Amino acid sequence: MISLQQQLRRQWLITILLIMLPLLLLADFGVRQLVTDTVMSRLQHDADSLIAALSQNENGEWQLDDSHLGTLYQRVYSGHYFAIRDEHGTDLRSRSLWDKQAPIITLTIGEQQKWQQLGIQGDQLAEQWLNWAQGIRVQNHDFTVWVAEDITPLKSELNRYRLAAIALLAIALVTLMLIQRYQLSRAFARLEPLKQQLRELRFGERDDLNAASGLYPQEVQPLAEEIDRLLSLLQQRVGRSRNALGNLAHEMKRPLQQLQLLAEQLDASHQIEQRDALSRLSRLVERELKRARIVGMSSPGRQLKLAEDLPPLLQILGQLYPQARIHAAYDQDAVLPQDHDDLLELLGNLLDNACKYAGGEIQLSIEAYQHQDDQAGWQIQVRDQGPGIEPNQCKHLLQRGIRLDEHSAQGDGLGLAIVSDIVDSYHGSLELAANRPHGLSVVVTLPTATGR
Repeated sequence: MISLQQQLRRQWLITILLIMLPLLLLADFGVRQLVTDTVMSRLQHDADSLIAALSQNENGEWQLDDSHLGTLYQRVYSGHYFAIRDEHGTDLRSRSLWDKQAPIITLTIGEQQKWQQLGIQGDQLAEQWLNWAQGIRVQNHDFTVWVAEDITPLKSELNRYRLAAIALLAIALVTLMLIQRYQLSRAFARLEPLKQQLRELRFGERDDLNAASGLYPQEVQPLAEEIDRLLSLLQQRVGRSRNALGNLAHEMKRPLQQLQLLAEQLDASHQIEQRDALSRLSRLVERELKRARIVGMSSPGRQLKLAEDLPPLLQILGQLYPQARIHAAYDQDAVLPQDHDDLLELLGNLLDNACKYAGGEIQLSIEAYQHQDDQAGWQIQVRDQGPGIEPNQCKHLLQRGIRLDEHSAQGDGLGLAIVSDIVDSYHGSLELAANRPHGLSVVVTLPTATGR
């Protein structure tokens, strides 16, 4: 999963590239066009100088006044070349061409042409010519003037400019990314109070996010307020439901006593059936009262801290069942990631079964596990020395809705349907097996990563 900061950095980088790359291409085109126009302007100026230096001698032959020519046209392969031709065979060329031929081109008066082509190759030369030609008339005589310049050095300079521009662009991007990283870090640092309070909420160290304090940025303030509202609503609803259930179970005890008195007035055959129904109803009432005492106050979102939450549960069970002695083995620093109330109810039901139907020595162990397939979780095991149950009843007892205590006052099974529902909700497993030398062993496995 990509974090919000990574998404912002990626989108920002794409945006910058989409803006800067066209600008870089535009700048490159502008520089190339500027260089071309500058060279072309120089060639036209040199052509004007050549036309001005063109004259006839006393023999009627056309010649150039060397005083109007620069030294660049005198040096062999200097990269600056010219040629003046007419249809009568006049061919005036710069010494810089040496033994190379100029392009043969004929233009009408006033016609101009510019182009690029490969120039002199070989002799450690690899020239690229920028050419300019024009048709002119001097003393009623038509000529074609050709001027060229080797732009290879300019292209080399342009390539160096491109590399420098790319390097500067890369440095600018890195600098901007560092600045953006710093700014994002500062911006997201304002979410640290929310992160810390969510962590405290997760571990049961607080009941809400305290959104009214105004500690959060404006963008997440509505979210924090909505979370606080939902937490408060959930806590109130769960609390009311459990209190109502406990109150209902408590209030049912008096009518049950009255029904038992009335049952004694029935004939013997009906008394047995009536008392059996009342007995089952009484056990249900007692179970709900114990659940309310075990779980206590509801606090949604909390996790179970064994060192803090398990001793009060053991103390309550010790008061309810003085004949039982529970020996608990667990890591004092362990924090189970599942819901606090769910695990208290699960442990309470398992230990209540063991205390009620076995008594004596009861072993409770809670430990983390790590499988080879990188699956991690927690294993809860409760072992007693009671009468146990028949092996063929184990599978039957774990079926949804089946409870042995609904059919008999003896044997384990009280609350196992509830335990099974809790385990299923966390995609865990519940196993019943015989303890050695006698009794029952209940093993609950809860994976750390759950779909709850």
